[in-house]
Amino acid sequence: MLATSLILALTQPADAAVRGRVKASSELVDPEDKKIRFGAAQAVDGLLQDGWGEGEDGYGEGAWLEIDLGQATEIREVSIWPGNLVEGKKSYREYSRPKKVQLTIGDQTQELVFLDRIQRFDVTLDEPVTARAIKIEVTEVYEGFVFSDLFIAEVAVNFNSSREEIQPVVDWLATDAAQANWDAHDEKIKDAFRDITAAEFGDDEQLAWIMDQAGDGSEFMRAEVPKRVDVGYRAAALKPDETAIDALAKLKDANSIPAIEMAQLRSTGAQRQELEDLVEIFYAYQDLIGGANLNVPYWGESGWSLGQIQSFGEPIPIEINPEGDLYVADIGNNRVQRFTYEGRADQAWGGSEPNITDVWFDKGRPWYVSGAAPGDKNNQFQNPLDVELIPVGEGTGFAVVDATMRVQTYDDAGRPLIGWPVNSSSQLDDGVGGEAYLAWVPKKKRLMVVLGDELIAFNLDAEELGRWDLEDGTPNGLEVGKNGRLYVVYGRDIVMYDVDGFRHGVIWDEDVLGQGFEDMDITIDQDGKLWVVTDQGWVHKMKSHKKVDYSVKFTDVSLIKPRIAVQEDILYCVDRDRIIRLDALQAKIDAEEAEAEAEAAELEAAGE
Repeated sequence: MLATSLILALTQPADAAVRGRVKASSELVDPEDKKIRFGAAQAVDGLLQDGWGEGEDGYGEGAWLEIDLGQATEIREVSIWPGNLVEGKKSYREYSRPKKVQLTIGDQTQELVFLDRIQRFDVTLDEPVTARAIKIEVTEVYEGFVFSDLFIAEVAVNFNSSREEIQPVVDWLATDAAQANWDAHDEKIKDAFRDITAAEFGDDEQLAWIMDQAGDGSEFMRAEVPKRVDVGYRAAALKPDETAIDALAKLKDANSIPAIEMAQLRSTGAQRQELEDLVEIFYAYQDLIGGANLNVPYWGESGWSLGQIQSFGEPIPIEINPEGDLYVADIGNNRVQRFTYEGRADQAWGGSEPNITDVWFDKGRPWYVSGAAPGDKNNQFQNPLDVELIPVGEGTGFAVVDATMRVQTYDDAGRPLIGWPVNSSSQLDDGVGGEAYLAWVPKKKRLMVVLGDELIAFNLDAEELGRWDLEDGTPNGLEVGKNGRLYVVYGRDIVMYDVDGFRHGVIWDEDVLGQGFEDMDITIDQDGKLWVVTDQGWVHKMKSHKKVDYSVKFTDVSLIKPRIAVQEDILYCVDRDRIIRLDALQAKIDAEEAEAEAEAAELEAAGE
């Protein structure tokens, strides 16, 4: 049965085409109201809030839609809007949508594969094809979570280059009659906006009307386009209503997201990018007004509330102090968090108020909610990339370096001390697993800062003591050994350097750490023993430069940019925005017992 909200939102089929026809393998009819049909014509009416729905049993595999353009046409591009878009992501997921289709243009056929997301899929042909018909046959589907019926919202021909075909509408828009329609329409939107803002709890009916205009164009344009534009070109002729979009942007009502998404899906160029940004802002705003999660599980999960971690695929560095507190460089929340030995987040630095931002390294990313606002003031961070413990008096403080190449230090009570920018020619990029690191060298009383392939030494008064180039380039991990030397991770190798940049060479590689891993991290425990974790889930405790104390596999799931800390053989590993806690020594004992039991069982089975 069809969702009531969908039925109410659908429009009736547009007027007959100037030329062209469309047919389908079947058409969906509402079982409660036979007058409501989701016919083939609704896939070419220019509207995204309705569409063709197939009406056979099953999820739509084998269903087809064929568009007859009425005459031989030079086809340069075909655009497809898969799925049911009337309620945005909600209706898109509820109904089935194509995964793979066969697109036939004249005598040419190609397979298209859709990612499972709301989109306009533009197929640009290598060479224009002159043909009269276009056929879309669904060969594989994403099944609807609620309804089995498959939908295609719209299909268009030469969507990004159809100026000649939509010229009749462009000419009409230059007339006095069209201008009068625009003026009246704009006034109606302004009146609806005033009604919404004046009402104590808004006005749902007026908001729905403005959304309708924003997503599928103004009412009067929808009446004119079918009279003047042929089948296949109506989506290009119906432009998003800019006055309605401006009103929604000012209202900041997250319920209007589906309308802005529709407007974005029928836009091109700079307007499309602006609307994409607006959609992301609204989703972030929806997340923000939903409030903080008050039931965050211990050891974290993905999100922006206290105790949640947000990485966006970047590594999350972690350190553990002598009291067993864990410090996490929460890069996507622009803060540092402290977790107790029980796994509960009890403090954060960088700010306590969440905010919407697109700040990410030296460029923007899609808008998101950050647990703290990014900034360059005292006790603010912009994407903290590493955290390191440092001695402060008789206690243990910490230092942080962020994507702006700024170092900040804190005392053992978490109070800010000093901060300073690090001058470097390096360019820090996202998506590569971290390019900035800190390491404290007790013997030299130096804070080593690695930015890209530069190694720079400071004292805790921000005085630069020297800088060197790392011969192997930009690393993806760093630790200081008990001997005061640097252990630098490069892919599958660990290279030893002196603090003055002298390279000793590779000390551990696949011969010691095993085959097949792509990423790893290294840390040192309270006894000065080095530990290595690979992305295959193996942990190695090293006895010396040349010998492994023991190894144990603690997960069968591949880790994503793992970062680790160890104390008393308890391993803490950050993976997928959560902290994994492992008693490595007990896991070793358990593995040995399991192996002994398996060997005993084999001997018993063999009768020995």
